[in-house]
Amino acid sequence: MKLAIIFNLFCYWLGIVPGWDKCTRASCWDGRDAERRMMNILSPYFSDEKFEEYVKWMEDRGCNTAHVFLANEGDGEGSGYYATDATKLSQKRIKYLRVHGFAVVAWLMADDSPSYASAMFAHPREYVQDLKDKGLLEHVSFIVLGLEMNEKSFRDGATHWPIVAQVVRELLPRMKIGVHHTSGHLDYAELGDIVCDQLSPGVATPARIRESVNRIRSMGKQAIGFEYDRHPNRERAEAALQAGAFSVGNW
Repeated sequence: MKLAIIFNLFCYWLGIVPGWDKCTRASCWDGRDAERRMMNILSPYFSDEKFEEYVKWMEDRGCNTAHVFLANEGDGEGSGYYATDATKLSQKRIKYLRVHGFAVVAWLMADDSPSYASAMFAHPREYVQDLKDKGLLEHVSFIVLGLEMNEKSFRDGATHWPIVAQVVRELLPRMKIGVHHTSGHLDYAELGDIVCDQLSPGVATPARIRESVNRIRSMGKQAIGFEYDRHPNRERAEAALQAGAFSVGNW
């Protein structure tokens, strides 16, 4: 373990970041109804002890990837933060993840963030540039524009999401872009290189998962079997991988 940490620290110092295709196993929620939110581990409302507890939980499950929100106004425990509100803490936690062997996937915005989203949509270049300038994108493997991008809290998303995607491509030309929608939707798939698939738990049978992943791949996109349950679900994760998804979020 010590040798692995030394090696990972060396890679961090050199700026060696895992490729998007190495981000294969993540587990982003736990509890009765996603009560524990691993995607919120950059939140300053999480103590360092809680942060490390959640990282250890992911590590014990065999995960190699952490998906993290950079802005989350109201989605789950620890919400109500911009990662830039506590830049040094966010940098420290991203470094901790990388040194402990995790690839990091950065999500620009959670859903249930109407005022945060309005601010990003009003000034998308400034928003992404600020994240870049503060070093919060330097060690991430790819970016996802938002959670449930077709959700109503992203008002006028059809107008604004293409602009946000264009800004990311201009400011970070080598960065792959992911998109995510509510169950069964693919409204903004054309904006991404990667589509994070979601199906409501009640309909996410292995057969339906395979169908959904195949649909994404037929569009020429890379697929993540991202959210099929509100807690870990290995059977559903494996169904996505067997269908050709390169990654999962319920491992």
